[in-house]
Amino acid sequence: MNMKISITVVGLLAAGSAFAVIMLPFTSWGDLSKKSPDIILARCITTADPKIIADGMIWSDIDVIMVLKGDTKPGTARMVSQYLPRQGDRFLMFSTYQSNELYRAYNAAETYRIVPVGRYFLTNALTGKSLDEQIQVVLRNRLDELSRELKEGADEKRRLEEAFKK
Repeated sequence: MNMKISITVVGLLAAGSAFAVIMLPFTSWGDLSKKSPDIILARCITTADPKIIADGMIWSDIDVIMVLKGDTKPGTARMVSQYLPRQGDRFLMFSTYQSNELYRAYNAAETYRIVPVGRYFLTNALTGKSLDEQIQVVLRNRLDELSRELKEGADEKRRLEEAFKK
């Protein structure tokens, strides 16, 4: 390979990696809580258009319902994540709010940074509790909800399997 092509390839690789999103593995809820400057409860205002997904990241408009940690305020905002929320979905988000010349948004790249919260979750259950206790309440709520969904799914699966028994 000649020198000109080598320099071009190296330049293209460097430019491509400059826009790459670094994905970190889940370590623990405690670690995630410590390393997330902003922890909020939010609701998706509009479902993202799949055509705007770039580099696996999805931009969504959200309504910040409650700030559990950080200096941001409740109200309309944007989020960027690999998580695809649907309009009306509510969730706990472990994030970093970024405000610069390119954009202003809550950045929660990895999907585990978003914990769905049921439509009927009462935020007043968090009042007067420490941050750790608030997170535990939300995680317990999600675990209970997911356990119910899995049981209902298993029951439905058994019924459907009946169609294929000989």
